Amino acid sequence: MTEPKNELYQEIEAWAQNAILHSPTWSINQLDYSEKSITVVEMIVSELAEKNFSIPEEQLNMIAQEYGCYLLLTAHKIYGGEFYWNEEFQQPMLICCEPDAMIVLMTWNKVKGRLVGDKADHIAYFLDEFGKATFQPEKGTHVVYL
Repeated sequence: MTEPKNELYQEIEAWAQNAILHSPTWSINQLDYSEKSITVVEMIVSELAEKNFSIPEEQLNMIAQEYGCYLLLTAHKIYGGEFYWNEEFQQPMLICCEPDAMIVLMTWNKVKGRLVGDKADHIAYFLDEFGKATFQPEKGTHVVYL
């Protein structure tokens, strides 16, 4: 028997589903919450970044939230952890490796940065670094990926 998912989990799942629904046709079958689908999200967001000057701010935020949630859910499926709401940044976060360590992932700012053309915000690299941090972290480690 699986435990019931909390409200935040369900919300993240719904936003992630929206990301898939709003994705370009070529990508839909590749968005399967796998590690390789993270690169597909990178390609979609890069494509959107080229058009970003014509996308209103409100829509940019929505796109960042949808793909951000897709990435959070994908990271959750790969690395485990629990979802929490971050009051300070007003977005969901994934916390892994508790109670020995605290490796935190927040994705909305990273996706938004990429959407507005910051090539330094490389999504696949960012998630890869988070994944490495969750692998046998030192006791007492507290790192936030944002």
